[in-house]
Amino acid sequence: MKKVRVSAPTVEEALKKAKECFDLEDGDYEYTVIDKGSKGIFGLFAKNAEIEITLNPKYFARKLEKFLSQIVSACGNVTVRVSSSNRRFLVELDGEDIGRLIGKHGKTLAALQHIAMIYLNRMSDTKLSVSVDAGEYKKRRKRNLESIVKQAIERAKATKSKVVLDPMFAFERRLVHELVKQYKDIKSYSVGIEPYRKVVIEYNANGKSEKND
Repeated sequence: MKKVRVSAPTVEEALKKAKECFDLEDGDYEYTVIDKGSKGIFGLFAKNAEIEITLNPKYFARKLEKFLSQIVSACGNVTVRVSSSNRRFLVELDGEDIGRLIGKHGKTLAALQHIAMIYLNRMSDTKLSVSVDAGEYKKRRKRNLESIVKQAIERAKATKSKVVLDPMFAFERRLVHELVKQYKDIKSYSVGIEPYRKVVIEYNANGKSEKND
């Protein structure tokens, strides 16, 4: 996910320097010796040792958990747990005060996810994705969306027209598009700009699908 090179008079000193510089703990990294260095002759022609540090998912998960814990501490009793799978990181928030972190229609949760995404990707050489959930809000929201989409599809079919849903976050729009794909005579597409972007569910007699986000 990220590789950095560190040099010092010896390999041991280079490793110590890397740990201090990047706040490394055991299991956060692997390293390769690029050059063992040389003491030279009577101090002349000395050459530093050089190592390459590879930061792994455990490092990013630990740093993200620490970062978010500092942010949510202002909201009361909330715990942060971060797990990872390859380049994807899942943040789970739990506690008595998570309602304040969800916000109206999940807006605060979405903002927190955006901040977490920026923080993590600034540390990485490759693009990482972050999903933040609180008290299984997204699972409940998914069930709610399924009901909303079903009703909208029935209305679009009955009127042979289109139904415009309320503004949604990107992850919600993607879910709506996936649900609509199950219907041959219904298509969906997104209109508007963030944060007011909406999904349109439209009756489509010719069966062609359309989707954009």
